[in-house]
Amino acid sequence: MNHRHRPFFRLAMKSLIMLLLAGLLPAVHTAAPAQAAPVVGNQIRPLLINNQYVLFPGKLAPYIQAGKLMVPVRAFAGALGAQLTYDAASKSSTVSLLGESVGKLRAGQATAVTKDGSAIALGVSPQLQDGVLFAPMNPILTGLKKLKWENMSNVLNRNVLIVQGRGDTVLPQAKAWQSVTPFGDVPGEKHNPFYPTLLTQSADGKGFRLSLSVLNDSGFVIPKGASSLEFVAVNSQGQAVVRQLPGPSQATPKAGALSFTINVPTAPDYVIFNSRIK
Repeated sequence: MNHRHRPFFRLAMKSLIMLLLAGLLPAVHTAAPAQAAPVVGNQIRPLLINNQYVLFPGKLAPYIQAGKLMVPVRAFAGALGAQLTYDAASKSSTVSLLGESVGKLRAGQATAVTKDGSAIALGVSPQLQDGVLFAPMNPILTGLKKLKWENMSNVLNRNVLIVQGRGDTVLPQAKAWQSVTPFGDVPGEKHNPFYPTLLTQSADGKGFRLSLSVLNDSGFVIPKGASSLEFVAVNSQGQAVVRQLPGPSQATPKAGALSFTINVPTAPDYVIFNSRIK
């Protein structure tokens, strides 16, 4: 350091120390920053059930606990087309699908039981979150033996969890929408070019506003007016509202981010989202 600058440097350091001692400047911490809280509605691993995205809005969004994907039991059962029953005496739920079942799902209990009485180790105990029972997904799918699933990565290196019936098995929930939507039959690269990332829900007058954020997952620029979208919002009674929207009016670049908003009369348990290129 040049000798003529030393008095100024010493004066500056002395002033800085006095300010820190007086509490007028924030202290500098070198510890690692705290991990951000999960975003409510963040679709950390969207489900692709029978080739259609299934999303859970707001407080129903799945989350990771000890490496396990935790799903909202009632809404997840509905998305599969399964039946959910609740036993008040044991305070536990049972999910039944195509002759198989997983029962004794209860908050704080780390085991469940299949139809034949076999015990299933859940790995993580089901949890109540804001009045919603969440349970680890994989053990439930294992107990419902006519299902299979796998984790995949898309062109954006984002997670997708594919769930479908084994062999020729078609999940009951998928059948219900085949009569009202042609989207499930769109082949190849034209099907589902938009990858969902965040689904939020808010009260809006007499109904609810759903906002969905997506990324262009097609691997190419989508020309303006070349895509269309579909939302099927299903409430806890199994009633569905179908909304079909035109895609963006401007060209969408690779990995481009977009958001879409729809209004529905009742809060959905889950939302089926499809998109296609014309």
